[in-house]
Amino acid sequence: MKILFINPTFFDGDAFKNRYADYVNWIRGGNLYVAPFEPPLGLAYLTAYVKRLGHDVTLLDMQALLMDSEELGRRIKAGKPDVVGITAMTPTLPAALRAADIARAQVPASTIVLGGVHPTLDPETVIGHPSVDFVIRGEGEEAFSQLLHALQNGGDGLGQIQGLCFRTSNGVRISEKAQLGENLDSIPGADYGAFPVERYIEHNSLLRSVRGISMIVSRGCPYNCSFCAVQQTMGRKWRFKSPAKVVDEVIRLRDDHGIEGVWFKDSIFNLKPAWTKEFCRLMVERKVGIEWQALTRINLLDEDELIMMKEAGLTQIDLGIESGSPKSLVRLNKKITVDQIKEKVALAKRHLRVFGFFMIGIPGEDEDDVRQTFELAKSLELDRWSWSIYSPLPGSPLYDELIAEGRIKPFALEHTRVHFTEAYEGICSIPSARLKELYGEINEHFATRRLQHL
Repeated sequence: MKILFINPTFFDGDAFKNRYADYVNWIRGGNLYVAPFEPPLGLAYLTAYVKRLGHDVTLLDMQALLMDSEELGRRIKAGKPDVVGITAMTPTLPAALRAADIARAQVPASTIVLGGVHPTLDPETVIGHPSVDFVIRGEGEEAFSQLLHALQNGGDGLGQIQGLCFRTSNGVRISEKAQLGENLDSIPGADYGAFPVERYIEHNSLLRSVRGISMIVSRGCPYNCSFCAVQQTMGRKWRFKSPAKVVDEVIRLRDDHGIEGVWFKDSIFNLKPAWTKEFCRLMVERKVGIEWQALTRINLLDEDELIMMKEAGLTQIDLGIESGSPKSLVRLNKKITVDQIKEKVALAKRHLRVFGFFMIGIPGEDEDDVRQTFELAKSLELDRWSWSIYSPLPGSPLYDELIAEGRIKPFALEHTRVHFTEAYEGICSIPSARLKELYGEINEHFATRRLQHL
């Protein structure tokens, strides 16, 4: 079958280019959110999996190609796909549904499938859109492949596919989320050749000072940060590829695309010490010769392990610090204190560059809480910082709390505000206009600080 995957963008073509240019200094300082630009790794994994089954697969990355809706329509019409698969996060849902409408208009006989974070959490709304035939909840590789098989056999077996949602004569079938087993080695590596990889390598050079690309080698997270929805999409259990498989994929990326570094975007990279030790041993033994960066939690920083990872090529550790307000750390369920943050950051800085994630506008915050976070961030003397404004993410415990408190209504979101740089009114005690003002002042401070040290 002829399959087209679409990665919709936060902002159409020229709007993204203008935004990128306006905030380039913030991006150099580490801000990931003002111009979101990450490779579509979920679709790249799906592409590799479906290609292995013998299907003709194209991944159309609107984000990297700076593609507008008119060009998308032309591409779909020319490609005449049998099945169109579109991914959607909460901020990109309107763009994803617009892409579905365009696909329906250009190839009326095609089957249109939506998946990703938002359809997983809100399948009823998404399947209610007239241009959407199916929704896949959870991890899509096996469910999407089973759907293709069923379509080739006249629709037989649709009701037995875990994760598949669709309209029936009696209403709507909503399935339990699909999840792969524990052996992630059973799935092929993401197909980086399916999208314009060089565009992301260039962006990474600006954002992280290395000619590199991001990777995801695990799924799930056992921690319960209240602002995060990963457990509702990937589960609580941390599942991972074997160290040998990961090193194989790093080497292939290095050789195929000439990269000099990798950023592991996994929620937590070093959750299992034995896994980390074996990965580091193989990186040294096989003389991979690239630098890498990874994300972890404050409480998982261990000096001996940091030294070992540095010897294996680690140059930067990313830390989810989030707040300098003790009150907000409790609300976020981070299970860390300000004193622990100071101690562990100082430890990490003895060996590596350190990148910190911070958030303001957390429910319950006032300007004093924001000031505490700002002052902590300044005192830590980090190498890079990424600042966001709290957004209520469906699937997160804090989102559910806000619904219970009557501050928001379920799935009645202004999607253009849910990308971590806009402020909802009434989430915290700071008026949204003032919160945006504070956000700009903080980012300007750290962008200037970064430029002064280049």
